Amino acid sequence: MLKTLVKKIIRYDKIYDIIKDSFIYQARKKLNGQIANFLYGYPSKDFFVIGVTGTNGKTTVVNLIHKILNDNLAKTVMISTANIKVGNEELKNTKKMTSLDIYDLQSILAIAKDSGCKVAVLEVSSHGMDQARFEGTDFDCAVLTNITHDHLDYHGTMEHYIDAKKRLFTYVLKNHKANKYAVLPADDPVGRKRFDELAFDKKVNFSITGSSMLKAEKITFLKDGTELIFSYLGKSYTLKTHLVGKFNVLNILAAIGVATNIGISIEKAIASVEQFMGVEGRMERLEHNGMNYYVDFAHSPDALEKTLEYLAGIKGAGRLIVTFGAPGVRDKTKRPEMGKIVDQYADIAIATDDDPDTENRLEILQQLTQDMKNKSEGRNLFILPERVLAIKFATEIAKPGDILMFAGKGHEAVQLTNFGKRKWSDKEEVLKNLK
Repeated sequence: MLKTLVKKIIRYDKIYDIIKDSFIYQARKKLNGQIANFLYGYPSKDFFVIGVTGTNGKTTVVNLIHKILNDNLAKTVMISTANIKVGNEELKNTKKMTSLDIYDLQSILAIAKDSGCKVAVLEVSSHGMDQARFEGTDFDCAVLTNITHDHLDYHGTMEHYIDAKKRLFTYVLKNHKANKYAVLPADDPVGRKRFDELAFDKKVNFSITGSSMLKAEKITFLKDGTELIFSYLGKSYTLKTHLVGKFNVLNILAAIGVATNIGISIEKAIASVEQFMGVEGRMERLEHNGMNYYVDFAHSPDALEKTLEYLAGIKGAGRLIVTFGAPGVRDKTKRPEMGKIVDQYADIAIATDDDPDTENRLEILQQLTQDMKNKSEGRNLFILPERVLAIKFATEIAKPGDILMFAGKGHEAVQLTNFGKRKWSDKEEVLKNLK
């Protein structure tokens, strides 16, 4: 009752857009955070708190860190876009939000504290930072996966987007705890330029191509995973993982970077990574009658390109069939770019609804496909607005040896259509058509 009352008192509605940059609004955000922390007893003060931010890879990195720390350090709580774990107990994140409402966040941390958790791993979005959903949370360690084009509909410019990401690192630097940790991508030009300048007690960087403390030396893609040889401070290590793609190699190195930062041995971290089976809707592979079906959350140009580059590289003589879309209402500037990426890598492209929401679904699809110069509609480009029919069509035209990619929805359990919200699962729709 008190929580609901407080939220009603301090919520803005129609005047939100007018005053969101004002002193009053900024003060309201901070007050909101302090009230939420007060109501739940400032739970983060009793945790070692790790925040993971970046454009892509956050959910996988959070899950990897949770696996390593829960296995080797202490009972750990984690909150990601896809799932929530308290120790080994897993729940789905049904909020369709990367960063929870501040009251939900503090409530889960309080529950985790009562259950004996000592470590928290949180996925941190730029929206969540800008809206102060982490106000009052004491972070000990900040992790950056990468920074590329996304959410410019909300932030307006890349500069504002980067500033929102950087705020996590300033949270760490401002806390009153003894040590402050950071894990950074050495291959990312924005990460090097804007984040390396920050002073932390312990900082680890990771890379595939650049010079770094944690560096991938040799990557071998296997039928059911990846073999990775990497070095840490000059010493070589080998691991085999169920995860695929260079992007997941970087995710693994980021998670191991956290482990080394806080004193977990490389050997123990490797053992946990090798047991990690992946995250629902993140390059999740289904195999049927000689064909491989992948369900993935890729919804930014960078994520889409990295996943398709990997799949195009392993398809052999088969075809890469890509079913994809883009959310309505949100960042329109990335739609043509995503279409061009699919145009480059896919043998057959199927453009369909993602979450059109209140926007005209046909206009979204037109923007997605307008620059696909290598495709001809009806031959190797098909525009099917209804996602159910698009998935059905993709599975019907597939032949043994083909790879099918269903991009954009990943783990999501709802779809926001022009006709309202409905239950949804890409994976379940694919499986229906494989019977």
